[in-house]
Order: sequence, then C-alpha cells, then structure tokens
Amino acid sequence: MTRPAHLSTLSPLPVPAAQGRAVCLAAEAVLAGLCGRAPTRLERVSLDAGNVYALEPDPAALQANRPLLEDLVMVALAAGVAAEWVGGGVPAQTRCPQELLRWGLTEPDEQAVCAEYLEVLRARTRAALRRAWPEVLVVAVGLAEHGTLLAAEVAHRAGCARRIRATTLN
Repeated sequence: MTRPAHLSTLSPLPVPAAQGRAVCLAAEAVLAGLCGRAPTRLERVSLDAGNVYALEPDPAALQANRPLLEDLVMVALAAGVAAEWVGGGVPAQTRCPQELLRWGLTEPDEQAVCAEYLEVLRARTRAALRRAWPEVLVVAVGLAEHGTLLAAEVAHRAGCARRIRATTLN
C-alpha cells in the first residue's frame, strides 16, 4: 500500500545530518513551548540529557482532561516525527507517548483503539511540526552550537523565528 501524499515523511526543509539529534530535541522543545501547559513547561534542553521538564504529568489529570492528554502525547511524539524527517535516530525520550496515552485512556473501549488514536495524534504532530519547522530549525542550530539551552533561550529563539516569518510573509 502506498502512502498518500499528505502523509509524506519527507522533511519540510533539508537538515544537515550532523544536526539530526539537535533537530529532534528542538522539535519536542518547540512543541512543548507552543503547548503552554504546566506539564510541558521546559526547564532546559541538552544534547546530552534531552528535554528536561519542570513537572511530571499527573495520571489523574490526564484522565480528567483529554486536551491535556493529547498535548502531552503530541509533545512526546515530536522527536520521533522529526527523526523520521531528518533520517536520524530517535533520541531517548523523557516521556513515552504510549504510556501517557495508557494513563489517560481508562475505559476498555478506549484502550482497544489506543494504537489508532496514537496514529491520529502522530498525524496532528506532523502537521504542528510542519507549521513550526522554521522555529525548530532555529532552536536546533542554537542547541547544536551551545549544547544546552534553557527554556527562556528556547522561547526567545522560537519567538525570533516566528517574528521573522511574520514580517517576511506580511
């Protein structure tokens, strides 16, 4: 079976192979910043340690709040989606998307379609990353250059990329 064109795994923009890990980590960090929810509040991102978050997700909150669950799973999927695009290996994840989804889906009927639900969220993650790809690349360059970026530095770089894009498109 062939993949439809809208499910293409090609990167929206070319990325040097040496920056693959930085791009994967930056993808997760940028989506975490766009989400704006407490469990996605980033402390820092490092080439060595990956993304470090200020809070751990609360399973009870994930069960009670479906949008929170979906946001957290999409953030956890971001590095893997970026790895598909840039051809690099998936960095060790700080949060497992399947585990987050299992925490939030408590009904047997929901758990029966967990794999399909994960694919829907993966598709939404791809779409979100396509929209934020310039920000991802700017953060990745900074991460590759410095090795570690604090949350404020990630937000600053992503914000600069958004402002530049908004200025050039208007």
